[in-house]
Order: sequence, then structure tokens, then C-alpha cells
Amino acid sequence: MESTGDNWMPRTHILVREPDDDGYDLPGWVEVGERVVGLVATGLWAVDGVYDVVDGDRRRDGPNLSPTDPFVDHCGVSLFAVEARVRRALPRTITTLEVGLADLTIAAIRAETISPTRWYRVDHSCASEGVTAYDAAIARTWGCNTCGRDPRTEFTPRFEAHRIGLRIDARIDLDISIAVCPSCHEILHQPLAPTAAELMYGLRPSCPGCGARHADIVTVNHSDAPLPIGVTTSSAPPGEMPDFVCGSCGHEW
Repeated sequence: MESTGDNWMPRTHILVREPDDDGYDLPGWVEVGERVVGLVATGLWAVDGVYDVVDGDRRRDGPNLSPTDPFVDHCGVSLFAVEARVRRALPRTITTLEVGLADLTIAAIRAETISPTRWYRVDHSCASEGVTAYDAAIARTWGCNTCGRDPRTEFTPRFEAHRIGLRIDARIDLDISIAVCPSCHEILHQPLAPTAAELMYGLRPSCPGCGARHADIVTVNHSDAPLPIGVTTSSAPPGEMPDFVCGSCGHEW
């Protein structure tokens, strides 16, 4: 606790975890009754929640974290957007915030949960990207590369280029992009965003055989346009051709 005149205020701490970590490690100096702002060290950094430090299960050692107001959903909140609102950089290491900065930070997180800053104001990774002729040909035939929205409908979406740089090894990075609809593009730039593959396969059914979310669409390619990621062709007669094939176990359905 910190003293502000005659009042005692709970301290607010910043804790940091990696994207693949299940949770936060609480330092011994963090006490029950205090507050934690959780940061995830993604490429652009994200706030994944505000937490109260509470008594833990008696069968476990130490206190636990319990989500508290302002509640952050699974998409997270952009740390850059929070910093723009408080007009100063925030620590990206485990630390304790001074009371004034803590209050400003919580207020900024609350504002972002109500009215998030548009992704392109804080993430410029796709700012210079244009849809290539190759991707445009795929989009005109197959639609959005993630949700598959049909480009031949009356209200065709305006496809945008999303950069999905691929690292072949430590020395080689490939600047590869795909054409996606604006809705999917926004999802792919959420602070805690899925990858393009995670979004695409997450919108498709899970495999009845192994349960994996890896359903490739099976079709007959009547076009000269290249196949997009997640689509495969079949030579089976139309009545015998499956709708999907699992990329993990090969099951067809």
C-alpha cells in the first residue's frame, strides 16, 4: 500500500509475460489487495487485463490474480494506444507505478475498452502494402484469404494487403502478403491477434476424425488463378468429392 496524505492506496504493479506463457509469475513483494496491469510482450505489446491480487487457494502457495474493472476482452488493448492517451511511455518490465501514473493508466485502459483506437493508428506494419497482382487474382476468384467472402456478390469487399512475413531461418525473412477483407484485416491487427492461419482455420469446422482445426477446402479449380492457402483440388467426381480434408490427419468429410 502507498500513502497519499491520510489515505492508503493499493499499489499498482506492471507484470510482463510472453505470448506463449499461461500466466504471470507474481514477485514476492506483490501483496494481496494490490492491483496488477498485465502486459504481453507481443511485437506491438498488449495489455491483456487489469487484476486484483487476491488470496490464493489454500492448496496452493501464494496469492492469485482475479480480473477486475476495467475488464479487457480476449482481443487485448494496445499498449501504444494506452501510452498515447497518457502521453508518456510506460515501463515494459516488472515494476510498480507511482500513484498518479497508475490512475492515468487505468483510465486509459478503460477508455480503450470502450472505444479502441483504430489499429492503423498504432500499427504501421501494413501501411505501405498494396495488393499484388498475384494476390488480386486469388481474391477475385476465391475471395478473402481468411474468411473466403465471395468476391462475386453484388457488394464486393475492398480487399486489403495483410503482411505475413515468413522467417525461413535466422538469416532470411520473406515479405509475403495476402489479400483479405477489411473485417478480417482488423481482426488480424487486434492487440492479441490470431495469425492469418489461425483465423482462417478457426472459421472452418473442426475435423470429425482428430478434432484439429485444420480443414482445407476441397474444390475443382476451373480457373487459371492460383489456389489460395487452405484450398486444395480433387479429381473425384462431383458427387464423391468431399467438402473438406484435414491437413493434420487427412480425414475427408
